[in-house]
Amino acid sequence: MIDFRSDFISRPTPKMIEAMVEAAQSNCSFGLREDPYQKRLEELAAHILGKEDALFFPTCTMCNQTAIHIFCSPGEKFVAEATSHVIYSEAGGPASLSGVMPIPVRGEMGCMNLKEMEEVIHPGDVQRSRTSLIVLENTHVYAGGTVLSPTQMKQFRKIADRYKIPIHLDGARVFNAAVYFNLPVSELTKDADSISVSLNKGLSAPMGAILAGSKSLIQEALRVRQMFGGGWRPTNILSAAGIVALETMIDRLAEDHFHARKFAEDLNGCQGVSVDLQRVQTNLVVVKIDHPRLTLKEFIEELREQDVLVIPFGSNGLRMAFHWEIGRNEVNTAIEAFDRVARGLKKRKGGELLER
Repeated sequence: MIDFRSDFISRPTPKMIEAMVEAAQSNCSFGLREDPYQKRLEELAAHILGKEDALFFPTCTMCNQTAIHIFCSPGEKFVAEATSHVIYSEAGGPASLSGVMPIPVRGEMGCMNLKEMEEVIHPGDVQRSRTSLIVLENTHVYAGGTVLSPTQMKQFRKIADRYKIPIHLDGARVFNAAVYFNLPVSELTKDADSISVSLNKGLSAPMGAILAGSKSLIQEALRVRQMFGGGWRPTNILSAAGIVALETMIDRLAEDHFHARKFAEDLNGCQGVSVDLQRVQTNLVVVKIDHPRLTLKEFIEELREQDVLVIPFGSNGLRMAFHWEIGRNEVNTAIEAFDRVARGLKKRKGGELLER
């Protein structure tokens, strides 16, 4: 099977496995920030992201929810792009965990309309709750992996400063954005007060995420993480993999972008499918299905029969994520599978093609 369902599907690299085996032989630490591997990971992450401090979390969702909980009090609001991950895919966490209400703002390619965002920011009064936070997402998953530029980040920062409210950046795939712009990631994070980063997506660590910000923010995050059930120990084995991820996997994300773009360009000639190439900026490809014979569900099922795994994305689309285990051979195989499905062919053992 060639699995395009997400980049977190990718397995840890041999270097990560070697580092984890070595870490497994070390003594386990008791304190929540005592482990030497965890300390090194957090120091490295803070340095790369341009922040004072960082904390290792089980998931990026928990990072996001911790930041929201710290910056917002119950009954307050935050603004975010209408299809952002914190609104769509975090199980109502802001409301259930923190009593905070999200205010969705229309966006284009994952970037909130600045005028409309500013219109819904309110200082609060006896009837209306205060807007306490701006949440941005880079890259934006539901827009298809599109990026926010340093210029756009500065524009959001100006508005945040005008209303004296902080910015949290959901940067699960922010390293993909940095590679897209060929910039240090700190150029994309410097205008955010806090930043969350996944280690287990394009960076391919087995699990884990980082929340970075000021020392005071991370000190409070340590308490909130514990309250949310994220005070995990031991951390040495997974911290070791995270260190390798940050040291070896960032620059190679460009390969994933290349393969995603090549796939999208080659696929556009296939019957009943189309890709908006403007949105193929990083490692995600959203494919629109408008086939004369197959529904979206049927198309996905027939791809599975061709040993290609994808997920539905909206009412008429599917999404594909490229990672270090998807190379040129896998791209070619997937293109052939799409073509067979679109033409109504199936592959018999031995390679003979038959009509369905």
